Amino acid sequence: MTRPTKASTGAVRADCPRCGAPTLRQTAGLPWAVTVDDSRHTPAQAAQLTRPNRLAWCLRESPWSGMRLAEVLPSVHSRDCPHAHVVEHECPEDTLPGRRPEGALC
Repeated sequence: MTRPTKASTGAVRADCPRCGAPTLRQTAGLPWAVTVDDSRHTPAQAAQLTRPNRLAWCLRESPWSGMRLAEVLPSVHSRDCPHAHVVEHECPEDTLPGRRPEGALC
């Protein structure tokens, strides 16, 4: 008998390996993972930053269970959501693949 794989782990802080920006990363099943900017927004602000390939996520934080990202589905997500919202990370256009800016941490 095998154990079922965990659908998702909590979000963890991590610098983007390409551009060095502070991000949050959460695995959402193998091999898929979500990487979002560490900047918090209101639901309205996050909605303004989204595009078809850049989604908004609801950041649920708890001292007991840590951070967890929940996908924002406009048809079911409340516009009055009290949680902070984040958007998927995009590296700046001038960042070369595999090259970290000077002074970027790990």
